[in-house]
Amino acid sequence: MNNKSLRRQLSGWIAVVTIVSGIAAGVCSFFLAFQEAQELQDDQLHQVALLVGRSGKAVEPWGGITKAEEERDPDARIIIRSLGSPARPGRPGLSASLPAIPSNLPEGFQTISGQGDIWRLFVRTLPSGTRIAVGQLTAVRNETARDSGLRTLIPVLLLVPFLIVLTAWIVRRSLSPVTELSHLLDQRGDTNLTKLPEFDVPEEIRPFVASINGLMRRLAEALEQQRRFIADAAHELRSPITALTLQAENLERSASPQERSERLHQLKNGLTRTRALLNQLLSLARQQSGVVAAAELRLDHVVRQVLEDMMPVAAAKGIDLGCERLDEVAVTAPGDALAILVRNAVDNAVRYTPAGGTVDVELYREAGEVIFQVTDTGPGIPAGEEERLFEPFYRVVGTDETGSGLGLAIVRSIADRLGGAVTLQNRQNGTGSRFRYTCRQGSEACSRKH
Repeated sequence: MNNKSLRRQLSGWIAVVTIVSGIAAGVCSFFLAFQEAQELQDDQLHQVALLVGRSGKAVEPWGGITKAEEERDPDARIIIRSLGSPARPGRPGLSASLPAIPSNLPEGFQTISGQGDIWRLFVRTLPSGTRIAVGQLTAVRNETARDSGLRTLIPVLLLVPFLIVLTAWIVRRSLSPVTELSHLLDQRGDTNLTKLPEFDVPEEIRPFVASINGLMRRLAEALEQQRRFIADAAHELRSPITALTLQAENLERSASPQERSERLHQLKNGLTRTRALLNQLLSLARQQSGVVAAAELRLDHVVRQVLEDMMPVAAAKGIDLGCERLDEVAVTAPGDALAILVRNAVDNAVRYTPAGGTVDVELYREAGEVIFQVTDTGPGIPAGEEERLFEPFYRVVGTDETGSGLGLAIVRSIADRLGGAVTLQNRQNGTGSRFRYTCRQGSEACSRKH
């Protein structure tokens, strides 16, 4: 059935099963009743033969049950005859005549034909030695059996349409919670993301409702995160734009060339920071959209290139930036995603490590996982703020370093999209923190080349 309505599909299939089952049950009931009627009529012949033997009277060639019954229904009479008697024509008004009965018929039930009719006989030898046959037309017997079978078939046939209507009503009533839930969702506004009720929902539909509630919860969290991101982005952009406006006004009021040059330099620095912030915002939006195409690359080459780019920055601060372990790791990932992840992780460590400190980078495989790790000797992470550092625009209070607060948020977004996990925790031995990115071999960012 190519029908998209679940209710119609269930009703249709149950109706088909009901009809087929009803027909099968009716046919079985008819044949069982037909067979039982035949057996009852055979038993009737047997009982008549026993009664004739007990009476001790002479057998009349056309002895019936009663003449009154013979007159009302002459075809339904039971005949009694001695074996070996010649054929006799029927009485006036009778539709059949009894053929000659052979004298050598064995005891018990027999079927003979003659003069166009078929007879069912029960042959018995009386105590006097006379052999008799008690018989009845098979056409009459079959008609009686068919009537009995039809009487059992009619209730079954009448029950089938009733069951079909009852089934359709039960299916409609059983699926009514789904219809009510759909109406409840249609009546909600765009901003109403509250949970659907689960207490009065059938057990089979409850997992579906729970999935919808989970989806709505995640959607509410995503919308809240989006609203918070927009508000934070507007706040972060407002400050540098306000500063740029003031610097432009100061530049316009500058009197001497030296003062104008200093204020122009400040304006350029402000523009550079604003451009960096915009690039970070665009990078975060691009990584969250998940539309960047994946390509095969060597992750160890990416790490080595980032280290070369960061060496001058680290040297300027007097930081020992090195690589403790660098295994060959071939992955499939978006072209710039892992480079941004590695660069932001290393830049974050170099930025917050004081002069004379150390930043160690590692890339290796362990227990079926690829691990990229950056360890520094910086001030560490305040207790309880390990996860908040991955929130957009969040910066640790009390640090002198400037930044947009988007670096680790971008790292988390990339890791989530590539099926990995990132953590940032304090070192167990010594000061500083340890950044770690892990992904299992086989995920998008950890698929080995063959």
